[in-house]
Amino acid sequence: MTTPEVRAPAAHVPVLAQLLASDGIPNGERAALKRMALDGPAPLALHRLLLRHIDETWQGETWLADWRALICALALQRDGGFDPRLPFGQALAAARFAESRLERLLVAGDDTLRALALRAARQVAAKGIACDWRQFAELLFSRLPEARERINTRIARDFYRHLKTMEE
Repeated sequence: MTTPEVRAPAAHVPVLAQLLASDGIPNGERAALKRMALDGPAPLALHRLLLRHIDETWQGETWLADWRALICALALQRDGGFDPRLPFGQALAAARFAESRLERLLVAGDDTLRALALRAARQVAAKGIACDWRQFAELLFSRLPEARERINTRIARDFYRHLKTMEE
């Protein structure tokens, strides 16, 4: 008997985004996920999502705050807001996310990172921009400095490339 391969948190994003955009989640639960704070009691809808759709390896208390931020960000997006063709950094630039805010986001850690990432997600949602939220997930869940630097570089590069094309 083979054990199923454990997926990275980012690999869960397309399914979660599709689920949050569908009738698979009642409107009341979706609204609770949108309003969910990063601390305090979590809505039951979060725990139900985690147990039904997230690999068991990632269901531990260690990852709960990151899942809260990610699922709240996805719930905020119109129609799921997932478009794998548009990198997260490019979406930030298109949403007119300030460079100073990007810098704070990319150097932040733990609770500050989650709070700033959720603010960025709200700004992208307010502009109605669908993007690749897998990069957002990688940012939240990266624990190794090398992995974090790779995702920071990718987000910043995509942000500045899009700014450059907007100026031309």
